[in-house]
Amino acid sequence: MYRDFRILKLAALAAVSLFALAGCGKESVEQGTTGSETVRVEIAEQPPVVGWLDVTLPSDPVTMDACGDNLWILTAEGFVMRWNSTGGEWSVVETDAPLAAADAAFAVSASENGAAVLTPGALVVYNGDQATEVVIPQGTAPVGVCVMDENAAVLFIDGSVSISDGSTAELVRIVESAEKSVAGSFCCDQDVLAWMNTDGTVSRFDVTESLLSETTLPDSTVSICLADGNVYAGNGSSVYRLNGDDGWEECLRGSITGDNLLYTDRGLTTFDSEEVITAGLSEEPDMTCQLDDGTVWSISDGRIVVWAEIGFVETRLPEADVQMLRYRMAGQTGGGSAGGSGIGNADASFGGVFRIYESVSSRPDPFSEFPLASRDLRRSIADLTIEELHLVGITLDPAGGDQAMVEDANGVAYVLKEGTVLLNNTHIAEITGSEVIVVQEVTVGSEDEPGGVTTIPTIFSMRLHEEGGL
Repeated sequence: MYRDFRILKLAALAAVSLFALAGCGKESVEQGTTGSETVRVEIAEQPPVVGWLDVTLPSDPVTMDACGDNLWILTAEGFVMRWNSTGGEWSVVETDAPLAAADAAFAVSASENGAAVLTPGALVVYNGDQATEVVIPQGTAPVGVCVMDENAAVLFIDGSVSISDGSTAELVRIVESAEKSVAGSFCCDQDVLAWMNTDGTVSRFDVTESLLSETTLPDSTVSICLADGNVYAGNGSSVYRLNGDDGWEECLRGSITGDNLLYTDRGLTTFDSEEVITAGLSEEPDMTCQLDDGTVWSISDGRIVVWAEIGFVETRLPEADVQMLRYRMAGQTGGGSAGGSGIGNADASFGGVFRIYESVSSRPDPFSEFPLASRDLRRSIADLTIEELHLVGITLDPAGGDQAMVEDANGVAYVLKEGTVLLNNTHIAEITGSEVIVVQEVTVGSEDEPGGVTTIPTIFSMRLHEEGGL
């Protein structure tokens, strides 16, 4: 009885769908008349489901920086990872075996064409497909890096600054050491560098004018930022701007979390606008970044989340997948440099993570080399079977456009909608608050048997809170 009811219901839905599809591509289409009234079908696109998504990396994120469509992340175990929003994929830049904490990269600064990655032993500047490694002089202690117009500047603990243009293997000192120690917050804006000192001052260096100046910071300052030609200082609850008289005026309420990003009780905003970019973070972030595509990334207590459309960002990266990619690249590029940077050259090409094994039924030899086409974890939805998916979430929209999130065995997330077609003549028929109704057209019988070949719709129900989904 249940199956008969479902079949009748699906037949009715199919008839309504065919009726609506006749007007696709138009906001309002006349479909006929009933008496004196014109029947019109309104077709409206539903906005994508956007929210904060947890991202699982091979190890805890340490720091990050973004520019354009690239996000660069350093992790506690020495991974240098990049997310590209245009290609929609992750890639691993660091190629050696996992590094000891003392040798791992600890600072990164992104640019339009690449990034500068800093370790205790070397600075590596990535510019497109080229990578230039500069050895850090022995006996010095680098604390930060910034990229300005493709030039990488390195700040040292003694207050000195050296710069590399990315095409030479040498650092040129542009600021001499001072009789004070650096406290951090190394930042840049156009041709100006700035950093905090342990004596409660902020140093600013104009690279064009070769001019160094110092100003006393407001009490309890914990971070500084340069944005739109201004110097900002924050104490965790208020933000002050340096005016022309070397004085500070309170201008914003909140805490500095990134370049031109402010965390307030209303959500994330920019320094020059009170409009809320995102809201709903469960805790105050340690740092944030925003890409040109609108995604916002946040690190807090070793946890990273992204504000993005569901399914847009690959949020689950098993460590084994990244390790496989590292070993493959290491075999092509050899070991690391003698400078101890822990970062090999970038001559090898790579396109994100890939599976380590496939099902035995489709691949008898799981240890042989995979063809390039199978190295990407994400597949087309039309190539997925319902048996390999399990349900992890449902989003209901009163105006239509209900969506369900599922995951495959690799932890890759996909978004299903009513009408989504899967492998083996399977499609999504209905999404409710607790289940997804799936219909699979099963062919039975044969031409040699009485009755011949018959197609029977088989109904599955994927429910929330059930292991395996079916």
